[in-house]
Amino acid sequence: MKNTFAALTLSALTLTACGLVEVEYDQAKEDTPPTEEVKVRETNNVTYTGEVQPAGISVYNQGTHRLVLPGGKFVLLEAEDLDLNGYVGEEVKIFGALRPTVEAGGMIMRVERIELIAKEEAEEEPEAEELPVNPEDTDDEPLEEPEEEPGEESADPETTEPIDLPEEEEPTEEEAPTEEVPVEEVPVEEESPEEEPTEEPEEETPPAESSAEFKELVELMARQDYDAANWTQQYCSSHISFCAPVHRNWWFKSFGATSSTLWHIELSPAPIESLGQGPLVIELIAGSLADADGTIDIADGQATGYKEWTFGRHFRISGDESLEQAILYITQNITDYAS
Repeated sequence: MKNTFAALTLSALTLTACGLVEVEYDQAKEDTPPTEEVKVRETNNVTYTGEVQPAGISVYNQGTHRLVLPGGKFVLLEAEDLDLNGYVGEEVKIFGALRPTVEAGGMIMRVERIELIAKEEAEEEPEAEELPVNPEDTDDEPLEEPEEEPGEESADPETTEPIDLPEEEEPTEEEAPTEEVPVEEVPVEEESPEEEPTEEPEEETPPAESSAEFKELVELMARQDYDAANWTQQYCSSHISFCAPVHRNWWFKSFGATSSTLWHIELSPAPIESLGQGPLVIELIAGSLADADGTIDIADGQATGYKEWTFGRHFRISGDESLEQAILYITQNITDYAS
């Protein structure tokens, strides 16, 4: 009887001890704080200028493309709503958010917006080579200001009008009275003005429209699909502060200010080397439009669109009448330049 009672008592104590051990284990497990995942911070409002290239084979597992910067450095690129393949080999300005890559030593940008840059502007404007560290360093305005200041002094349309044109006209007005002035003053005033006017008109002489090659370019441009989805390029000028749409299959070239226009751009389905080779021309001209803003005129086989601009200036977009729809689209979609 005593043995039976002792066995029951020992069993009860064993069960109680087991229960206490389980409670202490569960309580210690509940007190353990959960681990938190470290989030990677992005630097927003970052702008870079460079050449888009495929990502290729590298140690980095992120990004579909890379932006090669001046000096050989690069930034990996990824985009959700943009097709970066269409910009491979082109000089572009990219806007987005920057963050470190999973692998050490790399940076990747989530591209939000991309603009195609004219080649002559990319050569004139040097870009920063180092990657930004603080968000303040990546603001657009400080990067643009030092690049635009020297360009504005040489190519600003407001300065080209009073400097270039009056200098050429003043000597020509004085040529008439030089016949009555002594012979000593004639060589000084006749030799200098004759050289400048003869050069500029030669540059602006367009090719003969009857040439077979020029007609083929016009016909090729006229066969394009002018749906809005195909205008994927832009020509932008920070000097004039405007952007004009360019068809995805066309080339463009800016000739800056000329003797008769404040700004001159030409478009073509083939590379443009000299003035007058582009079948479609965009010009900025002094003078304000009255009721012609946004209109398209067709006369003598030529279509011309008019777009009112700032400071008493307007755009004139012209080409063969078969390019009327393209001229209309450009006229309606010239916008302000957003730095």
